[in-house]
Amino acid sequence: MKRRICVRCKKQLLPQEDLRTEKVITQGICSRCTVQLTQGIPQNFRELLNIIPEPVLVLDCRGVVKTANDCGMKFLGKNPGEIEGCLGGEVLGCAFANLPEGCGKTEHCRTCAIRNIVMDTLTRGRGYSNVPAFQNIKTPRGERIMRFYISTEKIADRILLRIDDILERATA
Repeated sequence: MKRRICVRCKKQLLPQEDLRTEKVITQGICSRCTVQLTQGIPQNFRELLNIIPEPVLVLDCRGVVKTANDCGMKFLGKNPGEIEGCLGGEVLGCAFANLPEGCGKTEHCRTCAIRNIVMDTLTRGRGYSNVPAFQNIKTPRGERIMRFYISTEKIADRILLRIDDILERATA
């Protein structure tokens, strides 16, 4: 069996830390590094996140974006000040996020695959890998239906949301 190591400090993971099904994004991080990275300082998260080549957002238990890796900032076309403290749907440009009820509270939110997967990961601690999710997104070219492939992982009380792939088409 292949020995697995922490992606941050490179020490061998203990058996209880090597939960392959739950560590779909980081592929494993030891308890010590998890504590250090979840001290609430977004800069520490970026250290880990920038190891990951795909766009990754860090969300809290309310779906509020705490930070993102550099690839995520580039993908969103935004800087940290434009995303940190905003709800996930607002950051991604969800067409329903600006309705009077707000992101997470409209009738559309109940069927939002991204929101449901993030909240399930938060509640049950289960990570997901490469799950398709459709979302109506506002773009400079008008509203588009975007097909995201997403993965999630829970680290302490935070959720990592990785955008694995995205396809776009115009709405009818």
